[in-house]
Amino acid sequence: MPRLPSILRSVALYGLLLAGSALFALPFFWMIGSSFKVDREMFGRKLTLFPHRPVPATASPWLDPRALPDPESPLSRRAIPILADALRALDLDLPPTVGHRDHAVSILAPALFSRLRDTLPRAVWERPDPAFANRLRAETTPELAAETARRLLRRLVFGPVRVRSIDLQESTLTATIPVPAFWTLEAPGGSEARWLPHPESPDTHADLAYRFAGKSTNTLVLSATLHLPFPEDRLARIQLSLTPDDSWHTLDFLLEYGGKRYRALQPEVLGQFNPKVVTLQEFGPLDAPDSNRIKLWIPYRETDADPSFESRPGKVRLVVTLRQSSPARALFLKGARNYRTALRFIPFWRYAATSAFLVILNILGNVFACSLVAYAFARLHWPGRNFAFGLMLATMMIPPQVTMIPYFLIIRWLGWYNTLHPLWVISFFGNAFNIFLLRQFMKGIPRDMEDAARIDGCNFLQIYWYVILPLIKPTLACIAIFTFMAVWNDFMGPLIFLADQQLYPLSLGLYALNVQQGGDFGMMMAGSLLMTLPVIALFFFAQKYFIQGITLTGSKG
Repeated sequence: MPRLPSILRSVALYGLLLAGSALFALPFFWMIGSSFKVDREMFGRKLTLFPHRPVPATASPWLDPRALPDPESPLSRRAIPILADALRALDLDLPPTVGHRDHAVSILAPALFSRLRDTLPRAVWERPDPAFANRLRAETTPELAAETARRLLRRLVFGPVRVRSIDLQESTLTATIPVPAFWTLEAPGGSEARWLPHPESPDTHADLAYRFAGKSTNTLVLSATLHLPFPEDRLARIQLSLTPDDSWHTLDFLLEYGGKRYRALQPEVLGQFNPKVVTLQEFGPLDAPDSNRIKLWIPYRETDADPSFESRPGKVRLVVTLRQSSPARALFLKGARNYRTALRFIPFWRYAATSAFLVILNILGNVFACSLVAYAFARLHWPGRNFAFGLMLATMMIPPQVTMIPYFLIIRWLGWYNTLHPLWVISFFGNAFNIFLLRQFMKGIPRDMEDAARIDGCNFLQIYWYVILPLIKPTLACIAIFTFMAVWNDFMGPLIFLADQQLYPLSLGLYALNVQQGGDFGMMMAGSLLMTLPVIALFFFAQKYFIQGITLTGSKG
């Protein structure tokens, strides 16, 4: 019994420790989950920590029940059966790929309830059953049902096809021909596919209705011969207007012209339902892998050459392959989507290499300069030592915002603006806090070791190198870790001193990406997580030195 209070105290302390750890780790886990999400999952009605599992559609157009909020409530159980009966009485104009009529009604009825719940006054929902049912039937009009179906209907829409030359000559190839007549559609392997008129713009767009046979990987092939108004060797880009159907299938692109075959380097993933323009374009002279230009297009490269390929003047053969995704492939595509986009849009590895370069130089500068100055303060006797040490500590009282402008003027006077020099040279002048940290630790080292080294013939530099440095390794490791975290996450310094994006470190590169391509928060979370991983890895592999260095700084001087 006497041990019970201590056990309860230990349980309470460990419980508080775990609760605090979970609380502080929650934003990090939210960032991990957000890096796998699409935009609609971030801005939905319910805040979710983990992304939704993608479900590949076997047929399209299709009704998406995942877009609905959870309607489970006493009011929904009362209203949804009435709305379902009212919908069955209507002549719903739905694509045949949607499935059985009852299946469509089971999706549309909750969606209709969600809309009416937000628009009808409260008094309607409090009416008795006969009056309540009559009002809901009266509200369930064909127009409202059709509008609700359009909001939930996911369709793969093909629109105009445009080409552009190197000389900026543009042409819309589908301006005089309907989209279904422009493409040649093939459905091998028992799959079904046909064109449906687009309800909103039938003259310029068309819906591709398809149904894959079975659950194995199937394909649909669309091909077209592009008649260019300019020579094919002047082709700069091909633009295809597209509305994905959120099916998580992929589109592969292949081109033939001039007797050569070109293949896109990555597929277009149909993981959204917002209209977009897919641009196919070769890498230009300014589009090197380490170029800082944001690459919003899908690049293609030559893969083969043969006389049987399209070689007629002014003709380009475009082949688009719709490839079915299995659940596992869809899960992988969604997980990798934001990371691929972040790595493709910016020269991520160039920015990371610049950050690593700055980290290495700053660590070397801080370790060398701070340890040498701290050795002079702690072990050497010279006039004015204590005054100089106090003056150095006084500099810690000056806010960095005060010295920012004078430091910038000095850097500009030296001609170092828009170079990496101001981001690492200053580290070789030492850091007041690090010098104080090392000095306090060095004062705790017994002088007998120093005297023995002096008797053996060592001068003060040899004593510093062979005696002092090996003893302060834990504190140096602590300083290296702090320096790494400060330099790796530094944003203000590069923002002030750099104007050339080729010199950006990773922190400023991600900010530039957010400015130029704002709104894609999943991609930003993926880039931020990639930037955070080295810091986490450093802590886990060097936590022994980190904790030891923090502990030893309390040694009595």
